[in-house]
Amino acid sequence: MILKYLIKEEDVKTFIIICLLTLFSVQPVQVQAAEHIPVTLDRVIDGDTLSIKQRGHKKTVRLLLIDTPESKKPNTPVQPYSLEAADYTKSLVSHCDLSIEHDSKGRYDRYKRELVYLYCGDKMVNESLVREGYARVGYIYQQKDHLTELQEAERQAKSKKLKIWSMDGFVNEDGEGFNATEEERQQETDIIEELRQFLYELIDELLDTLLKKIGL
Repeated sequence: MILKYLIKEEDVKTFIIICLLTLFSVQPVQVQAAEHIPVTLDRVIDGDTLSIKQRGHKKTVRLLLIDTPESKKPNTPVQPYSLEAADYTKSLVSHCDLSIEHDSKGRYDRYKRELVYLYCGDKMVNESLVREGYARVGYIYQQKDHLTELQEAERQAKSKKLKIWSMDGFVNEDGEGFNATEEERQQETDIIEELRQFLYELIDELLDTLLKKIGL
């Protein structure tokens, strides 16, 4: 009962307010900047794959969250804009200070390929390829640190019909990669027809030989 008279009601209210403010105050979140690791160029393999040197050791890396047309995939014809994409990548990375950044969600894909965001100075090569229409956004798994920027770059390239977006139906928008062009489909049809004709002629020769041997 004595405390009731010693402590004023206003003091109690003030104390409660201070406690509530302390409890619910929002503390600024400290976001750690992603590490950029200096590297040097060994060679450009294709538009989205490079060989680099990190501390003197060579390794192959793939540019994260993007996909360029194929130029060196086994059993796949050279696709439109694949060579141009490789040349553009080479022009970006040949004469600048290179660094790589790994995604916060992991360094590798399911094929154990090392995935990176590649920088030429402060410029992200992944984004430049997408923005200029040499690459599409693709292979989206758990690594998504820069997905928003890349999707915005893709939206702009698509609206301007740049490079890969200039060919209707070339980019497989319902999945990954690129669709065969009409010319490629015709080439495949021609090859199948040539193979069929070759087999017909071979069978005729074998039958003729067999009939001669049995005297018919």
